[in-house]
Amino acid sequence: MAHHAGLYRRRQYWYFKYKDENGKWIEHATRTIDRKKAFSIKSGFLRELESGQLPNDRSQWTFGKAAEAWLLDRKLRVARSSYFSEKTIVGSLERHLGTETKLAKLANIHSINQYQTARLKEGLSPKTVNNEVLALGSILREASLWHRVSEQYKPLRFRKSDIGQALDREERTRLLQVAGLASPTAVAPYAAVLAFATGMRSREIKQLQIGSIHLDENKPFLYVRRCTTKTNAGARYVALDTMACWALNRLMARAKLIGAKDAEHYLLPTLLDRHTKPGDPLRGQSGYDPFHAQSSWEKEWNNLRKAAKIQHRRFHDLRHTYISRAAEAGVPLQVIQAQVGHISAQMTQHYTHISTAANHDAATLIEQKSPSLLLHLADPDNPTVQEGGAR
Repeated sequence: MAHHAGLYRRRQYWYFKYKDENGKWIEHATRTIDRKKAFSIKSGFLRELESGQLPNDRSQWTFGKAAEAWLLDRKLRVARSSYFSEKTIVGSLERHLGTETKLAKLANIHSINQYQTARLKEGLSPKTVNNEVLALGSILREASLWHRVSEQYKPLRFRKSDIGQALDREERTRLLQVAGLASPTAVAPYAAVLAFATGMRSREIKQLQIGSIHLDENKPFLYVRRCTTKTNAGARYVALDTMACWALNRLMARAKLIGAKDAEHYLLPTLLDRHTKPGDPLRGQSGYDPFHAQSSWEKEWNNLRKAAKIQHRRFHDLRHTYISRAAEAGVPLQVIQAQVGHISAQMTQHYTHISTAANHDAATLIEQKSPSLLLHLADPDNPTVQEGGAR
């Protein structure tokens, strides 16, 4: 048996031997017929062995299995809202990376870069892509694989701000026009109008229960429960205007058609046919389950964006569009905060500038409506007293 730099052929592939922690020689297959590649695999393996960073058994799991195990652990360790956010991220990772892909095949910088590029082309913000790769990194770390990527990986650069981009006037018009023509069975178009008209987050809409919606009141409103939002300030009553009521009426009609009509039912029930992962308690069933909420509308939202010609926009930007509209209309910031829940100090400062500018515009408009009143002043451009007073 000929050896080449410690490599030898067996059953077509190149092999090599190494000593384990007990001094026992172990045979290891490189699973390649290319000697140069086999030598590179051997060198990397020995470096990982020396540094105590050899991948564990989990490295041979499929991504779907590894992601499921990671989520089960996260469910015990993080807040409910954080868990559902991470669950949505895992869904996106699975769609792009494949549930049957071996975890070890994903631990290379080429796969990471490809994922970043694909998600950016779909219009996601760099910050969102970074969060998704962060979750992937945690899953790889459980298999002792992340170190293969960490030295080369560079997070995407982004402006350190949580202030989103509001839709411009043309985009707003096209969004409402496309939503107005949507199918009665659609979800994302009506959810988008609801977010546009109220400033609600996507998760708050997905977790809405029918009993929290009050459209028959003199002043219609809905209630956002604490368990569905980010902070204590997120639990609130949300006032509903005509657009919001229009969207909710359509979603309520859809809910009724698919069997969601009781107060404890979710407005957007999950489609059981999509629960196909091993270990999912809803797997193997069909139809809609009104006691479990829909977790994603990403594909439908992307189709809506394309139809409305809205480029590089997150669903969350509809929330910022509402806040911008309210600030531009001169609505006091305290009222806006009561409607949308918590907003950061940075957002508060940003929208205060918009609101202040709107107040100045209002003051000028009031003055322009009664120009004759200025004639009663001796010299309106000079604030000093004209007669009998100090100058």
